[in-house]
Amino acid sequence: MNVSPSTDAASQYTDRHIRAAWAVHGLTASGVIVGFFALNSVIEGDARGAILWLVAALLLDGIDGPIARKLDVRNRIPTLNGNSLDLIIDYFTCTIIPVAFLCKFDVLPSKTVGPLGCAILFVSALWMSRSDQETEDGWFNGFPAEWNMVIPTLFLLHPNPWVTLVICIIICALTLSRVQFPHPVSVREHRAITLTFMVAWLGSMVWLAIVQHDVAAVQIVLLLAPVWTVIQVIVRARSNRPHDHGKNPLTSTTT
Repeated sequence: MNVSPSTDAASQYTDRHIRAAWAVHGLTASGVIVGFFALNSVIEGDARGAILWLVAALLLDGIDGPIARKLDVRNRIPTLNGNSLDLIIDYFTCTIIPVAFLCKFDVLPSKTVGPLGCAILFVSALWMSRSDQETEDGWFNGFPAEWNMVIPTLFLLHPNPWVTLVICIIICALTLSRVQFPHPVSVREHRAITLTFMVAWLGSMVWLAIVQHDVAAVQIVLLLAPVWTVIQVIVRARSNRPHDHGKNPLTSTTT
C-alpha cells in the first residue's frame, strides 16, 4: 500500500464512494471496540466470554481487508493509512489482550507469567514494525504475532503449564526469525485444506467456549489447524524453491 497516494486520485470518486470508504475504515476501527469487550471479559474473569470476543475480532479482521481492496479505499481516502490502522488494532487484539488473558488465568507455571508476557509484548511489537512481514506469495516472515489464536487454543486444550510455557517460548523465538508461516487465505498451496481446518478451528473454539466443558472430540478438531500449520511451516522450510525475502506492508495492497 502506498503511504501517500496522490490526493488527485481521490477527486475521481463521488461523495458516495468516499462515504463507503469511510465505512470500511470504521469497520476496521471497530475492532478496537470488540477488543475492549474482550479485555473487559478478561478483567471480570470470564475466560469463555473473552474467547468469543476474540473470535469476533478475528472474523472482523478477516473481512475488512478484502472489502477495502475491492473498494480501492486507499485511493478514495489517501490521507488515512489503512495499514497503520490495521496494525494498531492487531497489536491490541492479537497481542495485548491475549497477554492479559495469560496473566489472568492459570495457563502458565507460577512466576513465569510476567517474564513471558513481557517477552510476547516485546517481540510482537518488533514484528509489527518489520518491513518484510510478508512475502510476495503470501507467507509471513516469522510468526505473525497471532497470539489471539495461540493462547485461547492452549487454554481450551489444557496442556501441562510447563508444556504451554515451552510452546510460547518457541513461538517467541520464531517471531523474529525468517521461518515462514502461511497466511490462511493468501497462500495458494493447499488453500482448500487450510480454510477447512480454519473453519473447523473457529467452530470448535466457539463450541468449547459456549458449552463450557471439555469435549474430547471437539478438542481434537481444535488441534487440527495448529498441526496443519506446523506441517506447512516444515514443508516450506525444507523446500528448495527460491522465495521472496519479504515485502513492505506499507507498499502492499491492504486496508
